[in-house]
Amino acid sequence: MRASLYFLIFGLLFSLAACSSSEETTEKDDVYIFDEIPPDTTLKMNEPIVSYPNVNVTYYVVQIGAFTTRERAETFKTEAALDLKKELAITYSNDVNLFVVQLTPLFTSRTESEKARKEIWKNKKYNDAWIVTVNK
Repeated sequence: MRASLYFLIFGLLFSLAACSSSEETTEKDDVYIFDEIPPDTTLKMNEPIVSYPNVNVTYYVVQIGAFTTRERAETFKTEAALDLKKELAITYSNDVNLFVVQLTPLFTSRTESEKARKEIWKNKKYNDAWIVTVNK
């Protein structure tokens, strides 16, 4: 009886192994097709970055903001120009490595710049405006 049980188990194992497919399955290589690259949507600025006049004069500039990116400075400038009804300019400051939003035109006297700053301070959103002295 024991021999027939071993024979039966051996036969089952042999038949299960024999039932496996002899064909090899091959997978097709997937080919990746690149998606179309969307057009560049970065903000292009038409107006150049304002630079200071290059003369031996001290100027006083009322500055209302400083930003790490030009886009954020542009957004702030647009909103501030509507709020303040003043002409503003964006300048890149190499001293602080930031895009600064400043009131234009530049002032040649400190008292004129302080007067302009006090007027800007009337709007609570811009009560942190300050005066920057520029020596060129």
